[in-house]
Amino acid sequence: MKDWGYGKPPARNPITRPAHYVQGKIEVLDAIMQLGLDPCEANVLKYICRHRMKGGKDDIRKAMTYCQMMLDNYESWYGGEKDVGDTA
Repeated sequence: MKDWGYGKPPARNPITRPAHYVQGKIEVLDAIMQLGLDPCEANVLKYICRHRMKGGKDDIRKAMTYCQMMLDNYESWYGGEKDVGDTA
């Protein structure tokens, strides 16, 4: 877990470290920060990581909404169209 400069991470609690964001050895916020995700990417990761412990299918739908938003705005947000088969 990343040291954010405030010493040892606090124990899990509903405000600072809710269980649905702290699973295994990696906290969702740490992954988001280390990967440098933009807000939509971060929300996709957040909702997918927590769906089993909190929001169920609604969280998956929320993640899909952000994925669709990313697809709809891909050219303007990410600088062009890139599909798996693209070579450029």
